[in-house]
Amino acid sequence: MQFELAVWGGASGRRLRRRRSGFDRLPWGTLRIDQAQPAALAEARKVWTNGAFTEFASGAAFATLAGLLCEAGAPLDLVAMAADFAVDEMDHAELAGRLLAELGGSTPYEMDFAKVTPLATDGAEPVLRAVEIALKTSAIGEALSVPVLSRSMAAADHPLVKAVLGRISRDEAHHPKLADLVLEWAEPVVKGHQAHLRELALETIEAYAPLWQRTPCDTCQLAPTYGGFAQQEYRELLRASVQRRVVLPLLRRGLDLRGERLSALLRDDEASPS
Repeated sequence: MQFELAVWGGASGRRLRRRRSGFDRLPWGTLRIDQAQPAALAEARKVWTNGAFTEFASGAAFATLAGLLCEAGAPLDLVAMAADFAVDEMDHAELAGRLLAELGGSTPYEMDFAKVTPLATDGAEPVLRAVEIALKTSAIGEALSVPVLSRSMAAADHPLVKAVLGRISRDEAHHPKLADLVLEWAEPVVKGHQAHLRELALETIEAYAPLWQRTPCDTCQLAPTYGGFAQQEYRELLRASVQRRVVLPLLRRGLDLRGERLSALLRDDEASPS
């Protein structure tokens, strides 16, 4: 089905606005798409449509993690942190959706809401399943998104786009920390399943690898107005982030991802010969 976002409003809408205030103070209504280049506008709508879905999917992942932590009898503050991050992501999805409306609406994006929730090992104990979701979502997915969002915010030269990216990136900066806390709390389970969790982490990195391995597209560069920056810089930033923001924190928790497989995933096949 076509991915679409909706806000119910009323009591639920007012509660979200109280919990995540400042939404209505952003400079909405200031984008002048009548002055935009058609190709640049089309690419912006495509990128922000994907961004809205990504935020929504991250919200589903944190909600799933909160439920699994409950099933595992996790400390209340860890459960609350995961649930609060789910609210962050729904707020971000609404921000992206509102920006999309100003850009002229979303582009076609086929998806299945029934498959948006991330999967954990069927039949595994709740603690292990919680660690798996924390690893995929917080330790890797969120860890890689933070530097990209920060760089996009710095590149954006329109006040509304910069404000939206700034609000999202400030929240997202805290999200990778949850994985570290979950892995610390579940240390005995992590130690007992190191090989499995290492493989899961490498598989997750491999799923993201096309973002830095793909041949740059000369006709699909997102304009700075909408948060774009040079594609080669984007690819280099992601590679560096894997090493600094994923591999090193997981190593401190006993998961060593280093080796030939990781090196192959991070190789720059598009690099110019020296």
